[in-house]
Amino acid sequence: MMLFRQYLEEHRFLAIGYFFLLLINILAGTYYWPELRDNFPEVIKLIPLEPLQDFVRAFETNGYWAYFSVQQFFKGAGMFGIAAGGLIGSGLVAREVDRRTAELLLSRPVSRARILFTRWLAGAFLLFVPYVGVAMIGWAIAPQVDEGLDMMLVLRGSCYTFLFILCAYTATVALSTRFSNQLKAGILVLGLLLMQLAIYMIDKLWDYSLYNLIDLDVTLPMDGGPFPWMEAGWLSAFTLLFYGLALWGFRSRDF
Repeated sequence: MMLFRQYLEEHRFLAIGYFFLLLINILAGTYYWPELRDNFPEVIKLIPLEPLQDFVRAFETNGYWAYFSVQQFFKGAGMFGIAAGGLIGSGLVAREVDRRTAELLLSRPVSRARILFTRWLAGAFLLFVPYVGVAMIGWAIAPQVDEGLDMMLVLRGSCYTFLFILCAYTATVALSTRFSNQLKAGILVLGLLLMQLAIYMIDKLWDYSLYNLIDLDVTLPMDGGPFPWMEAGWLSAFTLLFYGLALWGFRSRDF
């Protein structure tokens, strides 16, 4: 429990900043919706990229759920969540090496497996609470722009898209166990995902982007349709794989 609290305290300001970025995004997006709702054709003409045009067409066709999905799930998880996950995960082990406190951490009368799991769980908690909390704020303020969202639908969408954040975070943790500089792991994962986002914006290439896992093709059908179990299974499987690599790296490393 002490390890859990310690990691929360070390990253509390980062988590607070992550919360406020998500909050600003959902507030700005929500209160811009009435203007966008009345000007879909004009907005589409101003957007140069086809994937972004498709988003606006989906807003016109499918309404506020499509818009909320892009604001909270695609942007919130795919941009802010990934950035926060990279920053929190990169320091889980590498930061201790960088600060030359790894020996102190390992001097505790607990196994390396427990140390890793406790710190990983604390990081996941710091990512999950702000993300779902802001999603619920978005659900609560939707009536202020004459829209409504089903609370359970928002929760299902949040839990699914959080798996995307969790997978990227765990991949960063796995790299963190191999590096001595805390920034390297985060930079590698964030660089890869920025490349994936760039690919998503290019015609003929977007089908090969990881961002297809959280785009509207996946989140829109959740309204009245099935939960994306196959995509959730892949994200969960890779999260477990990355966690296994992290555990192997932490156990085998000679500090």
